[in-house]
Amino acid sequence: MKAAVSAIKFFQALSGTGIRGRMMQKFFSGLLKLIHPRAKVIDDNIKIAYPESTEQWRKDIRRKCYENLAWTLTEALALQKDTSQVMNWVKLVRGKDIIDDLLRRKQGVIYLTAHFGNWELFGSWYAQYALMNNHSLHVIYQESHDEDVSRYIRQTRENAKMIMIPKDISVLKMAHMLKNGEHVAVLYDVSGSGELVVPFMGHNATNMAGPALMAMMTGVPVVPAFTFRIRPFEHEAEFFEPLKLPDKNENLSHEERMKRIILEMNKSIESVIRRRPELWFWLHRRWKNVT
Repeated sequence: MKAAVSAIKFFQALSGTGIRGRMMQKFFSGLLKLIHPRAKVIDDNIKIAYPESTEQWRKDIRRKCYENLAWTLTEALALQKDTSQVMNWVKLVRGKDIIDDLLRRKQGVIYLTAHFGNWELFGSWYAQYALMNNHSLHVIYQESHDEDVSRYIRQTRENAKMIMIPKDISVLKMAHMLKNGEHVAVLYDVSGSGELVVPFMGHNATNMAGPALMAMMTGVPVVPAFTFRIRPFEHEAEFFEPLKLPDKNENLSHEERMKRIILEMNKSIESVIRRRPELWFWLHRRWKNVT
């Protein structure tokens, strides 16, 4: 939809940090609170993840979720004016020794992340940090239903130094890249097609098979990585120890091994959501394919 892209570009021209940033965030936040996009989806999702929660607590999480989304959009627009700003916006990197070791050894890695905190900022920061160390970040993405919006998002991520890879890329080609030392990031908190049902946040959910299959085929480390908002335009990045995946010598079927890997992936994402639930993108129907 060309009108949507034109509107985004209009706000991008007005974006900035400081007063401009605060004014834009207030506009986006007010708009979200006015129209309450997917309010029922958010409430239903929180009930699944937190069955004992009160109505007031769920309302508070929804309000904070909208506020985080407003800041995420504000920061993403400002970032497009100068992508190098992100290096100053990430104030602290926890687990930096993990990524430095991977970069030094030219080790392929799957970075497991989610629509949490400011995920666009995270991708841009790591892509630029990797380039400083003669490496690149490849990001798996799914095309939007709207061709114009999809093209715009892809271009903004490429401007932020990420190399975009379509979701339908062959697993064999991706495995070859990982074995050759490439770094690949995947947003793994979306629902799959239905063939692999594994718990997420205490409730059965469908999951994408590709990332687990790539990990199993290549043996590269799967490193959970997320950003946490400190305040506007200030974030912490955190890289966790590689997930402990099932040993090849364990007597497991192919499906059992896949589900064990997926369970570890889901648990790592769940752990950060439990820490800061307001930073997750509750608007997605994560459990939609499970009856």
